[in-house]
Amino acid sequence: MANQSGNRAPKLVLGLVITAAFFGLMELGARLLFSTELSAAEAPPPQALDGAPTLKGNPYLLWEQAPGVRVEHNIPANINSLGLRGDEPTMPKPAGVRRLLATGDSSVYGFRVRDDEVFITKTAELLGGAEAKIEGWNAAIPGYSTYQTINMLEMRALALEPDVLVIANLWSDNNFDAFVDKELLAAYTTFEGSSTHQMHRLLQGSAFYRLMHYRLTVATGAAAEARKVGWTVGSGKQIGRRRVEVNDYAANLDRLVEMATRVGAEVVFVLLSNEEDLKGPREEPAAWQLYRDVMRETAKRHGAPLVDVPEMFYKSGLGKQDLFLDEMHPTAKGHGMIAEKLAEALKPWAETGAPLMTEGTGEARPVYSDHFTFGDGGAGADAAVGGAEPPKPGGDGPAQDVSQATWTLDGELRYAGFSGKRAQIDAVRAGQNPPRVLRAVGLTEPGAFRLNIPAEAGDVAFLVYDDLTGNGPSADDKRYDLSASALTVTGSTKGVIIDVEAGTVSVAP
Repeated sequence: MANQSGNRAPKLVLGLVITAAFFGLMELGARLLFSTELSAAEAPPPQALDGAPTLKGNPYLLWEQAPGVRVEHNIPANINSLGLRGDEPTMPKPAGVRRLLATGDSSVYGFRVRDDEVFITKTAELLGGAEAKIEGWNAAIPGYSTYQTINMLEMRALALEPDVLVIANLWSDNNFDAFVDKELLAAYTTFEGSSTHQMHRLLQGSAFYRLMHYRLTVATGAAAEARKVGWTVGSGKQIGRRRVEVNDYAANLDRLVEMATRVGAEVVFVLLSNEEDLKGPREEPAAWQLYRDVMRETAKRHGAPLVDVPEMFYKSGLGKQDLFLDEMHPTAKGHGMIAEKLAEALKPWAETGAPLMTEGTGEARPVYSDHFTFGDGGAGADAAVGGAEPPKPGGDGPAQDVSQATWTLDGELRYAGFSGKRAQIDAVRAGQNPPRVLRAVGLTEPGAFRLNIPAEAGDVAFLVYDDLTGNGPSADDKRYDLSASALTVTGSTKGVIIDVEAGTVSVAP
């Protein structure tokens, strides 16, 4: 027996050596051969054409912009501490200042145009700019859908206190891609709160692990071919799934209007254009036309003005070389024309304070059918046969009143082990997946905080980030999930105590 045991030992050692060598080769191969996929291991941001990588993963935003200067085709784009394009904002908003805030993706962000050429900036200038105390702020981020925009507004951009929200989300929602936003948000946020998250953080140092995790959880199925489909599909053939299914898109536009109204802001929609619009009316339907119809109908229902860029560009008689850098990104001239049309719509408000929005039609949101997809357009089984209201972003429940008020939560963050440059508290609706971010607040250190959340009775959970760099929460920061100690909120509440070490949320007597 002893002899047999002695014979096993060298074999065991040899097996361990071979196993270690195998995984070592896999690690080396992952780092050398799959650097592009590794850069997307935490979230699938759109691939930058050039310039330093400036996008990082975030479980609630999927990706976000890091503060600094982003260079594309030798054109610098300044990213402020909120992760938005533009100068550093004065916070809180100075007395007498009025702010325009634009949302959308790279066509609104200003791909390959200067900061001062983007249409929201030029619109503010046309309305009087600094002399009239009107500022234009750019909350559009490359690749952003309405789901990402909703969370980004609640977490950060509404802190700018906008007076007008300019909603231009279209292309990224309509796009056919390798992932569906609400599913990916659910996967990331659920995983972050799971018991296996610490093991995941421990293994993140391995390039091989990151590569396999990305391929298995994000880039499965048709990932390799999905980007070839894109937004440009023109036939009636069913081709897969959109990033945001059409009924989710309609619900999200309603939610954006609700959010604006909640903070006392007016709403204007901007309907974006692409090069195909310059050819005139199409004989066959295009995949994006349904999403344009949804935006037009949403604007009518809410009585919000709509700037019709496709019609304007077509009637201008100008060619692609004048208006577009590629299939859909406007040139500086194109941005200028959008700014002129938007300024025209805003002029009465800018000069006299006249309201922009009318009473609207008051009609219920319809249920849409998307013939370009394999599914039911996000309506669900009941809606597909003509019954139920389409799902709302952030969970089930009745449609919310767009005149919704807010409740204030005043309290103290206790966190003796704080070691970062900034702490962030996220208030989310408890028990929803993906979680609906109600509001977030950043603190330079633990202590007193104030959160204004929608006036909806229910359980509120809290997440606390120890932001090591001060640039906003990321996968590398410490994250504490206190959802096991959710707070039942029925109105404004004082004395809320969030104790990170104890893992509790309570109200002081």
